[in-house]
Amino acid sequence: MLMRLKKLTLSLCILGFSASTLAQTVLVKSEHNIEEYKLDNGLRILLAPNDKESKVFMNTVYLTGSLNDPQGKGGLAHLLEHLAFKGTQDVKGEEFQRRLDQYTLMTNASTDYYSTKYTNIVRPDQKTLNEVIYLEAQRMDKLVLQEKFVPSEINIVMREREVRMDQPFAVLMDQMWKAAYGNKSLGRLPIGDLPELQSIKMDELNKFYKAWYAPNNAVMVISGKFDKAEVLKAIDKNFSPIAARQIPQQAVVPLLDSANIKNRNFIVKKGSDLAKFNIYMNGKNEKIQPALALAPYLYTLQPSGHLYSSMVETGIATNVQSTTWLDDDFNLVFMGAIYAPNHDAQKIDSSLISGVEQNKKFDDTELKRVKNLMSNANDNLMSSAAAVGGMLSDYVVSSHGNWAQYFKDQQDIQNMTANELNTTLKGFLTASHRFHGDIQPTPEDQKKALEKKQATEKPKTLDQQAEQPEPLKDVSVYQAEVAQYVEKSKQYLDATEKKIQRGTLKNGMQYALFPTTTRDDKTYATIDINFGTAESLMNKAQILDFTAYLLLRASDQYSLQNIADKTIESGGGATATATDNGISIQISAKKDKFEDFFKYIVSVMKNPKFEQTQFDLIKLQSLSSLDRPYTEPETVASLTIARLLETYQPGDLRYHFEPELAKKQIQAATNQQVIELYKKYFAMQNAQISITGQYDPKSIKIVLDQQFGNWKNNQPYQRLSTEFTAYKAQKVHALSEQREFGSYQALQTIPVGVDNKDAAALIVFSYILGDSQLSSRLGQELREKNALVYGFGSSLDLDSFNEAGALSIEANYTAGKSPEVSQVVHKVLNDLLTKGVTNQELEAAKANIMKQRVTTLEDERVIHRMLNAQLERNKKMDSRAVRDQEFAKLTKADVDAVIKKYIKPDQLVEVMADQYGQAK
Repeated sequence: MLMRLKKLTLSLCILGFSASTLAQTVLVKSEHNIEEYKLDNGLRILLAPNDKESKVFMNTVYLTGSLNDPQGKGGLAHLLEHLAFKGTQDVKGEEFQRRLDQYTLMTNASTDYYSTKYTNIVRPDQKTLNEVIYLEAQRMDKLVLQEKFVPSEINIVMREREVRMDQPFAVLMDQMWKAAYGNKSLGRLPIGDLPELQSIKMDELNKFYKAWYAPNNAVMVISGKFDKAEVLKAIDKNFSPIAARQIPQQAVVPLLDSANIKNRNFIVKKGSDLAKFNIYMNGKNEKIQPALALAPYLYTLQPSGHLYSSMVETGIATNVQSTTWLDDDFNLVFMGAIYAPNHDAQKIDSSLISGVEQNKKFDDTELKRVKNLMSNANDNLMSSAAAVGGMLSDYVVSSHGNWAQYFKDQQDIQNMTANELNTTLKGFLTASHRFHGDIQPTPEDQKKALEKKQATEKPKTLDQQAEQPEPLKDVSVYQAEVAQYVEKSKQYLDATEKKIQRGTLKNGMQYALFPTTTRDDKTYATIDINFGTAESLMNKAQILDFTAYLLLRASDQYSLQNIADKTIESGGGATATATDNGISIQISAKKDKFEDFFKYIVSVMKNPKFEQTQFDLIKLQSLSSLDRPYTEPETVASLTIARLLETYQPGDLRYHFEPELAKKQIQAATNQQVIELYKKYFAMQNAQISITGQYDPKSIKIVLDQQFGNWKNNQPYQRLSTEFTAYKAQKVHALSEQREFGSYQALQTIPVGVDNKDAAALIVFSYILGDSQLSSRLGQELREKNALVYGFGSSLDLDSFNEAGALSIEANYTAGKSPEVSQVVHKVLNDLLTKGVTNQELEAAKANIMKQRVTTLEDERVIHRMLNAQLERNKKMDSRAVRDQEFAKLTKADVDAVIKKYIKPDQLVEVMADQYGQAK
């Protein structure tokens, strides 16, 4: 539960029309099981069906973005996107968002330079799809833009901008775009500037809406599991009555010639990282994009990447990074290095240049390796509704409607020769295209406490008008949904449990075999290896981390490159991670290659080499990553609250992350200690393994017996436990470096575990408190009414074994507004304590929770992640059905009683970190 503190780490409106009187959709193109249709009014529809999916991804893409903002009105398109959730002529006000919450699993929107996208993920139910299609048609044609929402949404947009401009890399990119384009075109952030946002008038918003939100300027992308004929029928019914309109001329981005850009060096002093980036940029050239797309893999892939081997393995830098941004108007390739204060900055500069621009040619073996990686990535993409839908949406925009360009690009990659690749990279990755970005930590003079200026007038909430309480909706609709979901969940649980074979090997290792089809045609294995006790592993946290890191990097028989190539060949992956007192190993592969790859990885596990050079490398990287200031608001808040809540001694695995302690432990660590820990503790008698996918369970059971049946030792094992501790309320305002945003973190412990009779009611309470960014209690007060934050979150963590839990609340807030944030949090909690929840909130929460739970059961990969925990707790799938029934039976009185019983503001520990705090 609190172990997370150990480490720190976006009514039918056409009555009178019958379906037979509407224009029919026309098939325009079909390729790779993707079909494009078009209505008479110009609306284009892309359908990418996948019957293996458990969800439907829906994107309504408008081919207009910030490039079309009127001069002096930067951010208008983005502001309109925010206002597009505030109601239509037929679905008024908050009812629009309420219905989106009811019918979707997730809803969001985004505005970039070229487009505005409204994204919904829904269950594969035609009635639900019909409702969301109807809402999107309302948004396209009958949006009601209300002036009363404009001030609050401008403030929320400014919070969003502040969050963005708090990120060093975003600041770097903004500087570079302004050098290339000035304060026009791509040099103007889509998010907008406050003076221009405040100058926007309602008639300008309505004009933009009427001009660009038209069916002949939109594409609807739908992917996942759906009935194609029924979806087309619903789209035809709702969108065909919307008339096409004359679309204004799209803004044209000036031709980019990097040779004409004078300022080519950019410095950002923000945060704690040291990084250098060479950014290669030039104008439109689609032909070279497939080759450029390979560059990040070729240069940074472990262990074969040329920059990785020349800069990381030699100790010149801590890590290397590379990515691309390939668009219609430009091509960008980022080549970067992360380093520490003890590294030679000049050497990093020269090594980045020589490692890229004087790089030796890539050979056929390297190219084939990366081609296989790209092929695997494409297979993964095509198995995911969200990934396919996102790709189609992006290509529709970037390729002017030609979504099939994606498949051409993939084919061009597979057909590419090493000579073509090297010629393209040599021609693009040159000094004439190079810009330099230098990210440095926040200066020391910006880490001193500032004096907060007193506001000249009392802040007002932004919902200026006194609003009448919304009429209570008919909760029977939600109750019917809950009943349906509970029944459907029971069916899934019963059917799933019949497929699962559970048992124990002769050495005590527990197993769960779940032979079934998976949507990506892969088979998955998870091995949770538990060992040692809190006492026996005292001061061994870093040794445990190093053991997990090195475990799969080499064996007596296979090198790291051998393992990497075998992984790519399998189309899967293998990772090892330290978790509590143990190591968790994840293995996946294409179904026809799984057994061979599984045996291969197990052989590596049994005979790890623990190479001294790899140990030295990870030790150096770990120390370098710790050699940084810990002064960002979120970091300061996390460390502060962890220290306030600490009950364990330094060296205990449950002790919170403490930088100086971690440094000492790493400095003292040796490779021999890693070898000794592995030899002494790494065994399978207290382990769990689950395997999910298409395989022969009899054959796999034999493999398990052979590989693990005799693997045991005599070392004692005791699960790390977390005991409930009540805290007195504390409120700490800590000093962080100067940032636009501060970090609010609060936590109250609760004497409730996951199997407690009150757990279901607490989960519902937590959902009502802060699950939705727009319609939850915290969302309404922190964001919608007072515009104090852009993002926030609340969560309920309940221990699986003990009666110990915690309610936590996090938020990013405008620096200087910490008292207001704390006041709002307390107001929300006190309102719930005194008045309780509403019937509508309760039933809506239950319906949404059950909707999510049923959707989870429809994905075999998610069920896979449940199995080891069930084995360890001696549970089966029917335990989930018990919780479903608990949700269904909950009443308002039940939830209100649990709130009064457990929510205690006098036990809430709050930490706020910003530039107005006190040094600790």
